[in-house]
Amino acid sequence: MKKLFRKIAPGLFAILLSTGAAAEKFVRVNQVGYLINAPKCAQVAGMDAYRFEVKNAQTEEVVYKGTLPEGKRWNQSREMTQYADFSDFTTPGTYFVEVNGERSYPFEIGDASILDEFSKWTIKAFYLWRSSTAIEPQYATFKGINFARAMGHPDDEVLIHTSAVSETRKAESVISSPKGWYDAGDYNKYVVNAGITLHHLYLAYEMHEDYFKKKRLNIPESDNALPDLLDEIKWETDWLFTMQDPQDGGVYHKLTTKRFCDINTQPADDKQERYVVTKSTSAALNFAAEMAITARVFKAYDEMYAQAALKAAKRAWEWAQENPYIYYYNPSDVRTGSYGDSDFSDEFFWAAAELFITTGEKKFYEKLDFFRLFETPQWNSCNSLALMSMVWHLDELPEFADKQIIKRKFLTLSESLYNTYKYSAGKLALKNFIWGCNGEIATNGSILGLAYRITQEAKYKEAMAHQFNYLLGMNPTDYCFISGFGSKYPKHLHDRRSTSDGIEEPLPGYICGGANPNQTSDCGKSNYPSLAPARCYLDEPCSYSTNEIAINWSAPLVLLTTMMINTFE
Repeated sequence: MKKLFRKIAPGLFAILLSTGAAAEKFVRVNQVGYLINAPKCAQVAGMDAYRFEVKNAQTEEVVYKGTLPEGKRWNQSREMTQYADFSDFTTPGTYFVEVNGERSYPFEIGDASILDEFSKWTIKAFYLWRSSTAIEPQYATFKGINFARAMGHPDDEVLIHTSAVSETRKAESVISSPKGWYDAGDYNKYVVNAGITLHHLYLAYEMHEDYFKKKRLNIPESDNALPDLLDEIKWETDWLFTMQDPQDGGVYHKLTTKRFCDINTQPADDKQERYVVTKSTSAALNFAAEMAITARVFKAYDEMYAQAALKAAKRAWEWAQENPYIYYYNPSDVRTGSYGDSDFSDEFFWAAAELFITTGEKKFYEKLDFFRLFETPQWNSCNSLALMSMVWHLDELPEFADKQIIKRKFLTLSESLYNTYKYSAGKLALKNFIWGCNGEIATNGSILGLAYRITQEAKYKEAMAHQFNYLLGMNPTDYCFISGFGSKYPKHLHDRRSTSDGIEEPLPGYICGGANPNQTSDCGKSNYPSLAPARCYLDEPCSYSTNEIAINWSAPLVLLTTMMINTFE
């Protein structure tokens, strides 16, 4: 069969690849495309080969030859891996890599334009996530497929849950809390997870302002004066304003139904009552950080909006100072995501940092204790979000700030990630495969990219590029982990909109959680193709542990993609 496959005409070969009919691949590549000046490698697994060839995808002409280094065992994938490095091949075109008769999926080499659609739709994934509005066909057509849908969850009549009552807001009283993004594969909206999400999107904008001033996404607001990325962000921040109690400045933890709806339910068909649920310290601090960034970014476009955001941020900060230990637990009648946390020191650190950057006020700087652990940020581990923001704004900080310690702490984190990458047989700046590891990989790639921008040390941009290549197909699952892109991508996301829309193709532009050996009970352990950590991935809706989507995983992908385009242009 393999010999027959290798003799198939190039055109039919491409068709078979696009339909997923090809045999399992052992030569894995970035299926979307390599930028001309970026590192280019193919992962070769289990072959102990000596040579590789890069061939033109149309003519099968050999355009590049190279030798393979000795293989190394990657314990995470339980494979011997080698890397075919063709970084010095820079001729634009469409190619595949062949090793001992085994072919990779086709890929492009080109300038930044080869990532235009990819970049656009990884941001437009947030448009498709919008609640309280219809998704219109003129903005939601991808490769000829219309992903429009009716409005769901207007949220103009949201109930105050018994856990969230105050003097002026009694149980079952009604408030309006429209807009915002659905959080993941469900239809609820969470203040805490909005925090890390907005940080990454805002940092992408702050680092590449000129780029985003020109980038058009084809969303309903594209004709206004605001850059499209900020228009999309504003859909979320408009909602966040409504989550603050105007009386005391506290912030509700989430807007939710009491139960998740069935996975085959469209947004417009979910008629459950929706509630804002108890205030929490973590929600207030995430809100304070989010709104502090909003204030400084929107100042150039809408002074009143910026002032309102800063006022809201300070009120939330003050509430958290007065209520430093309000932990979140789901009330007994609520069974949706909790985003609970038991340590708020990192949230205090991040909120103080963002307020300090925005205001320059010494009282916020004095709250910063740098003797703490800095690692890959997660929604419940925010220390490094503060570092990323402060190191980017380092030159703008007041003289009383210890800029050396900020830079040193950030570069210590960056060097740790670089060394993990350097000694990984999988070229991955990741120690363990966990729930949502693809989001962590994108975040680590972004930290490495930021380290390059700060230091101009080439090793960091090399490591960044390989995190990007991993996500787009150079990995042991042989999937490009972003829906709608590459030859082999997730088609059965754990996402209610995609599962219930009657369309065979998935909603485009979403990065799934990725390989995770720790929760295989969701689909049954025997259904997973491998229990090797790096290969434990299943493209089925039941696999919420590997195939769900989430805003906090998509945002670092936007940041990483933007860095790639602007670093290797």
